[in-house]
Amino acid sequence: MVIPGVQDAEHAVSPVVGVMLMLVVTIIIAAVVSSFATALTGDVETGSNAQVELVGISSGGYKDVQPPQWTYAQIGIVFKNTGGGTLDLRDLKYSMTGIGFGYQGTFTMTYNDPVSLKYVEDSGEQNGRGRWCVTLPKNATGYRMQKFGSGLTLEELKDPIVEPGDRFIIYCEYYDAPGEPSSWDPNPSAKLGFACSRGGYGWSSGAVNVDGGSEYALSDVKTGVVYSSGFLEPEHVF
Repeated sequence: MVIPGVQDAEHAVSPVVGVMLMLVVTIIIAAVVSSFATALTGDVETGSNAQVELVGISSGGYKDVQPPQWTYAQIGIVFKNTGGGTLDLRDLKYSMTGIGFGYQGTFTMTYNDPVSLKYVEDSGEQNGRGRWCVTLPKNATGYRMQKFGSGLTLEELKDPIVEPGDRFIIYCEYYDAPGEPSSWDPNPSAKLGFACSRGGYGWSSGAVNVDGGSEYALSDVKTGVVYSSGFLEPEHVF
């Protein structure tokens, strides 16, 4: 015998339970997806928020003249952290491509790529174009990138953290001032030379003309974020 009202009540319970189960399953799925997404986000390298601008090319005081033999100075590409956060030089890489002495030059340098000993003071290995070069003092060896400016102590030079307002330099092996065109070097513009001998091989080396045709990029090793890029122009030399 069917009791009036009982059948309707039993039918009414089933949809409520179903809706509650669906809500529980939805909440569990959402929690799992959220946890997974958070884990992925935590593994992403964000890099620095620092803003970087090109200051110019430090010629070591020989902007327009060939330097005397074995003269040393801080020479290279100078940048400035203009704000937005600190910058760790150990996270940077500097890439360049261009023409120098009639040949294509393409190379990438990082913080840990030491300056070639052939161009470092008192190394006893200077030769070749070294007689026309200016190079960094030997206390800078071992670090391709350092802070830049007068009056810096050795401890400050070795500190890789660049604060807003600080300048830093990407060392090159030599700066060659503009000269007269010749059969072996038809381009009279200034030139920069870079040499990297990882594992004993100069596989990332080259010379580039400072004539507006040499393209550079300063970026983050981990994230690929480009902090500064462009072309080296003659007016950049100081």
